[in-house]
Amino acid sequence: MSTRPLAKLWPKEPFAVLALPALTTLFGLQTLRVLLPSLVWYLGDAAGVSYMMLGPLAIGIFLATFLAAIFRRLLGQRLALIVAAGGLGLARLAEQLSTSPLLDLVLVALGTVLFAFFLPIYLAQVRGQGGRATQQFGAGFLLGLALDTALHGAFGTLDLSWQHGFVAPIIVLLLVAAQWWLLARTPSAATQTADAPFLSNLPLVALPLVIFLVLVILQNVARATTLTGWATPLAFFLIVIANVVGLALTLLPLSMWGVLVGAVVLVALMVPSALAGGAAAAMYLLGNAVLFPLVAVIFRGLAKAEQHGLWRAAVANGIGWLLFVLLAFAYYISYDIRLGIPNAILPPFAAALIGLAALGAARSASRLAAPRHWTPVVLALTFLLAPIVLWLGWREPMATSGKGFPVRVMTYNVHNGFNTDGRLDLEAIAQTIEQTSPDVVGLQEIARGWAIDSSVDILAWLSQRLQMPYVFGPTADPVWGNAILSRYPIKEWGNVPMPPRTLLLKRGFLWARLDIGGGEELLFIATHLHHVEKDTEIRQQQVPEIVQFWNQRKRTIFLGDLNATPDAKEIALLRDAGLRDAFAAIGTGAGLSWPADKPEVRIDYIWFSPDLTVRDLAMPRSTASDHLGIAVTVEVKR
Repeated sequence: MSTRPLAKLWPKEPFAVLALPALTTLFGLQTLRVLLPSLVWYLGDAAGVSYMMLGPLAIGIFLATFLAAIFRRLLGQRLALIVAAGGLGLARLAEQLSTSPLLDLVLVALGTVLFAFFLPIYLAQVRGQGGRATQQFGAGFLLGLALDTALHGAFGTLDLSWQHGFVAPIIVLLLVAAQWWLLARTPSAATQTADAPFLSNLPLVALPLVIFLVLVILQNVARATTLTGWATPLAFFLIVIANVVGLALTLLPLSMWGVLVGAVVLVALMVPSALAGGAAAAMYLLGNAVLFPLVAVIFRGLAKAEQHGLWRAAVANGIGWLLFVLLAFAYYISYDIRLGIPNAILPPFAAALIGLAALGAARSASRLAAPRHWTPVVLALTFLLAPIVLWLGWREPMATSGKGFPVRVMTYNVHNGFNTDGRLDLEAIAQTIEQTSPDVVGLQEIARGWAIDSSVDILAWLSQRLQMPYVFGPTADPVWGNAILSRYPIKEWGNVPMPPRTLLLKRGFLWARLDIGGGEELLFIATHLHHVEKDTEIRQQQVPEIVQFWNQRKRTIFLGDLNATPDAKEIALLRDAGLRDAFAAIGTGAGLSWPADKPEVRIDYIWFSPDLTVRDLAMPRSTASDHLGIAVTVEVKR
């Protein structure tokens, strides 16, 4: 090893010092946004692994994060850092090039563990250089969060991992090459002279909780778009500005009272689960602005060095990651399994732990001055180019004037964007819709920011891709439900909750009054009924709500995933009310619509009022979703 002083070996440029943790954090977040959907949609859905097996498997992956100290002991500090950071980068690149869901899962599971190893190993690397280097690690970590948001938002919230074409692999290759160049310049760690007790390492628990909050809420552009009601570029711009402000605030010295106020504010902001409009925008701006300085204080408190290995830091880090998977699993499994607690309390709980960690770190960092280097803020300002470029290419869909009937309508359960192999493929969904050339589409299982769906805004993406305006009807929570895409002007619309309201995955129906031209209107109703096959009594409560709303009105289309076969009592309620089944009227084949790769049952329907008639039914054979779409042309009965 070179005998030159460490200060001469370590890159002096602030950009280079920040870039390695920033790029590694970027890859870690991108990997997590593939790991969570791979567990749910590949293992849980496509491969049919039960929740009883899926939960322990997910926890097992994150339990491996406790092995960071053994990992470093076996490889030594320098090689452990190269394998953890560089291995994550290579796993990320391999995942980008992979076409196998199983290989994707293996690569992202490995990448996640390596990212978790990186945090305490790189901490050991910088601790020997004093408090300033640890603060730079914190700035690099925060810059990585901001960079991840910039790349995620730049592609309309569809992560690089799920992009078609050659652009995404080139971007990832260049980023990985930059990371490896930085690793080649990274020296061996300095001799460490002091030991840190476990309590001094305990704030490390908070970093995975920070990642939980940013993935689920604070850096979630899709969720911000939905809650604010703004166009994606504007919501994206808001979060990038919040990141700039947050990084600027890390340059200010914070007293214990300042940290306490910030922690209380963060918890308070996470308590409301359904903010909307300006209140939601304020939450995103203030929430990120408060979070960033709290994270900076945590890194300042981690400046003490360890003499005998890094087992204390490894244990604290492992606890944090175990909490991450438990919170993430509980947050989304609560829509299927009654846990006894609402998932809305989990973000404020995570925020409270982050605040406690910041308070603990502030005590040990009370004599450590805040950094005064503006490089992270300047770099974050450059990320504003991403929402600006997105906005320049953004085409707000415009409704077109029709000529009256006939109208082409379609129903499609898009399975949260995932195909039958468990991969997110919105382009395939868009192409399936295009095959039927619909004027109006009723969509079910629309996710607009669920982390288990890679935090993508399916509706905004499809609206842009198909150039069709939309309305959204949330049901389970503010970012999941039904939607309508319409080429025709929407004169009026509403979203109606359906009973019983005690359901974990709540249901509703979305309606719109469409001006189809020629002085004609169409009432369009879309829904997704309760999904448990044996719960016919629940669907029998839901159907009358729709029938009552319809109230025998003419020029009406009702469609959706009804989760019931034609002989079910809930379907009989629709027939008895006077609605007509489009498939039965045309009478071609069995109309089996699920599962898409080998249809066995008919549960997707298009119904029409007696004054209408239908023709040209189409069911495109596609595995872009686990359901087949159905389209018909609707005319007035002569």
